Amino acid sequence: MHRIKEYGFTLIELLIVVAIIGILAAIAVPNFLNAQMRAKIARTAADQKAVATSLEQYYLDWNSYVEDHDYPTDTSQRGLFRLTTPLSYMSALPLDAFATGNTQSFSENNPNYEFGSGNASTSGKQWPAQAYIIISAGPDLAEQVDGNDNFPFGVTIFSYDPSNGLSSSGDITVMGGRWNAGRIMRDNKWIAGGN
Repeated sequence: MHRIKEYGFTLIELLIVVAIIGILAAIAVPNFLNAQMRAKIARTAADQKAVATSLEQYYLDWNSYVEDHDYPTDTSQRGLFRLTTPLSYMSALPLDAFATGNTQSFSENNPNYEFGSGNASTSGKQWPAQAYIIISAGPDLAEQVDGNDNFPFGVTIFSYDPSNGLSSSGDITVMGGRWNAGRIMRDNKWIAGGN
């Protein structure tokens, strides 16, 4: 009688395969999470550029940027919503990718980007505005820009720097207009109107 040899995996072989799969998963999961964060950062930069382009088009028509933007909008100040109606410079305002689930930031109640266009006069009117700043809380989900409602005067900006790691503190910002006439400190260095 011939004995039929049965083929199968030993326990050691199965453990080795499971260990290899675990090592691959430990390498892949952090890279996947980093890819998601890089995608959010890229989306934020693209959205801010789109808003900035619309603001520049608005400026060409009205010789002013829109007034300060707070959400929900107050009836006297429509801010960035002026870009959507009555003339459509944008079809809709983009949502801040870093606003969701945020409990520490201004973005908790503001799904759109934070915005400041400054005071044009000492009377407190925000019209006409000659400079603007568009702000996203960034990966740390905490507002770091100080004084954006008065932009470009008396503003301190802590910028997000991806070279410090994807979870670096600081805000993702875009400035436009005549912001260099104001007094702005970025990352503890005066970049305009300072000493």
